[in-house]
Amino acid sequence: MRNGQSFNLNWKFKDEFKPEYITQKEYDSFENVHIPHTVKEIPYDCFDEFMCGCLSTYVRFFELPALGERRAVVEFEGVSTYYDLYVNGQKAGSHKGAYSTALFDITAYVREGGNRLMLMVDSNTRPDIPPEGDTVDYLLYGGIYRDVTLYILEPAYIIQDLFRYTLNGEEATVFPELLIQNEGEVFQGEVRIELSREGRTVHSFRRPVRVEKGLCHVNLSEEVLEKVERWELDAPVLYEVKAILLQGEKSLDEHQTRVGFRTTRVDAGGFYLNDRKVKLIGLNRHQSYPYVGYAMGKRPQQKDADILKTELGLNTVRCSHYMQSRYFLDRCDELGLMVFEEVPGWGYLGGDAYKEISRNDLRNMVLGHFNHPSIIIWGTRLNESPDDNEFYGEMNRLCKEMDPARPTSGVRWHTNSPLLEDIYSYNDYTPPCPGEPGRGEFMIREQQAVTGLPYKVPYLISEHTAPLNCTKPGDSAMRHERFALYHARVVDKVLTSDDYLGALGWCMFDYNTHHDHSRQEKICYHGVLDMFRVPKWASYFYRSQKDPEEEVVLQPCSVIGRGERSEEVTPFYVLTNCDYIDVTLSGDETRRFYPSSRFPGLKHAPIEVSESDVFWQVFWEGSTIVGYVDQKEAARITCTKNPYLKELDVVADDTELYCDRVDETRVVCTFRDTDGLRMLHHFGIGKIMVEGDIELIGPDTVPVMGGTIAFWIKTKALGRPGEAKVTVSACRPGLADRTVTIRLIEG
Repeated sequence: MRNGQSFNLNWKFKDEFKPEYITQKEYDSFENVHIPHTVKEIPYDCFDEFMCGCLSTYVRFFELPALGERRAVVEFEGVSTYYDLYVNGQKAGSHKGAYSTALFDITAYVREGGNRLMLMVDSNTRPDIPPEGDTVDYLLYGGIYRDVTLYILEPAYIIQDLFRYTLNGEEATVFPELLIQNEGEVFQGEVRIELSREGRTVHSFRRPVRVEKGLCHVNLSEEVLEKVERWELDAPVLYEVKAILLQGEKSLDEHQTRVGFRTTRVDAGGFYLNDRKVKLIGLNRHQSYPYVGYAMGKRPQQKDADILKTELGLNTVRCSHYMQSRYFLDRCDELGLMVFEEVPGWGYLGGDAYKEISRNDLRNMVLGHFNHPSIIIWGTRLNESPDDNEFYGEMNRLCKEMDPARPTSGVRWHTNSPLLEDIYSYNDYTPPCPGEPGRGEFMIREQQAVTGLPYKVPYLISEHTAPLNCTKPGDSAMRHERFALYHARVVDKVLTSDDYLGALGWCMFDYNTHHDHSRQEKICYHGVLDMFRVPKWASYFYRSQKDPEEEVVLQPCSVIGRGERSEEVTPFYVLTNCDYIDVTLSGDETRRFYPSSRFPGLKHAPIEVSESDVFWQVFWEGSTIVGYVDQKEAARITCTKNPYLKELDVVADDTELYCDRVDETRVVCTFRDTDGLRMLHHFGIGKIMVEGDIELIGPDTVPVMGGTIAFWIKTKALGRPGEAKVTVSACRPGLADRTVTIRLIEG
């Protein structure tokens, strides 16, 4: 739907249930909040995991003109976890599920003039709503954390345009299906479809339709488009589609969406995008952030997609373990980042009522996200839940009825599970064989040992690595190195065998969890990035697989000095896409090292620095690593003999934010030594100060972790253009404060 009025601003909030009749004095005690919003901001670590579990009340006042025959429809894109909706004192509906979108026709409850919308939200652990029911390795938080929009519509309006098509070379045959809600009488109408690219109409056609009362599925007869460009990983061409519902010459409604033309298929030998075989290499992603959980808007959601595709060079992300923000998916469409999206679940499957919510989640996911070309796999099974052949067979059939073109999968952690979908996905955490990191063979299992089948099937490693080597930002270099090499081992194995469609590492970044999975800290340190999206060395393994023309990567898994590993400086690995490196350690002779032969499947294997004549009780004179591409120096790292903390570097992801809405961006502070290198083992504190119409998300005094501090700021949505400032103090004599300026602009 379109032309909606954003309801994100100016809510009243109370972290308790209030009776429907609330006096003005009671309203005065409510907090003024904007959406996205979390019911409780939680500390970074060591918190009570049940602190988000509460009953809360959200209220918004709004004005309406006389509607006549028009309809008032309100859309909630994400509220955790259950809510009742009241309009002007009357219950207008309810919803179960933290990740699914809900539409409510509130026409019968509103009036001309002033109105009141109230949500009674239950964010307690709810064993009757997926994914809860048993232990769950992530938090659900609470609150209205995605957009709220009010639409004023004609009696007949389009809910969704499923832009179905087939491809034959450059020719596309399209046959859209429209979901139309008609609160009026049956009528003969017309639908006009307009296809455009970059603002220019490239094709249009019209079809007569009969619109029945209630929810009406309208299938348009096919139309041939003689020439379309395909959506590819390196050229993700997108088209805008406008569906216009007409009654006579009157336009009743317009629905806009974006599509990309591409084909997907799988067989036992691989996954094919546009008939070209592609290995699915990527990471799993949660949608959570420090302090505010899920309550983060458009810009940070888009940034996560940018990190995965542009910074890390990946081609696939698994949306674990639920439907994720449309802003994230939109950005995946734009970047050419493939998506495996699945219904909410984690290790548990409940009874009939529970299963019905899962069916509704599946419909919500497939119909709501159908047009995203980035989505290449639907996950129809609740992650790591026990087998239920009847139910999961039904879920797969239901998905295929809605979308027969995309392959389906279901993620398992146990072996010999019946394959009911197109792809057998398995979370493989097989321990490494004994040996030094990089020397012992890291063994993911052979597919038939997992499936128990006498033949090969399409097989995907949907998770790997992290629990075997949880790595905190401030951990030792050896642990960070081992974590990176474990990721390298799995990807190397997958790239050398047609038995695997690909491998999706666990996971993109650290995240808060329950005590069952982190008793004290409530953090799973499973990410190749920390919770603030700051890189660990493991992320540089993925980054190093990029072509050096795109970015030259030269990252040693060491601070290159004594006292860190043992009395010796070597061995250590360098994650790089250089052809070879020259290493000089403490004045010793320069030695040349090449990519390790232990990773034959990698485009750019890690390089092991294994030789040194530098011994204990000899003066340390510093070191140099030089990387070469095409026999030319491409990167250089210099480590002087006596580095010390010299500089605080402060960079904002974005220096312009919108002032007329809640808009967020991240600020990353890096502590650098005299050589300009990040001081991985520096621990201190930072003090954050903001000026202007912005707010800091989280505390203003924070610890340094792994040589960095990162945080998000957000605008106050006051609609006043101007400037704001963020100043960071290292609270250390001799280290200057740093300030970044943020321009506030109208959107």
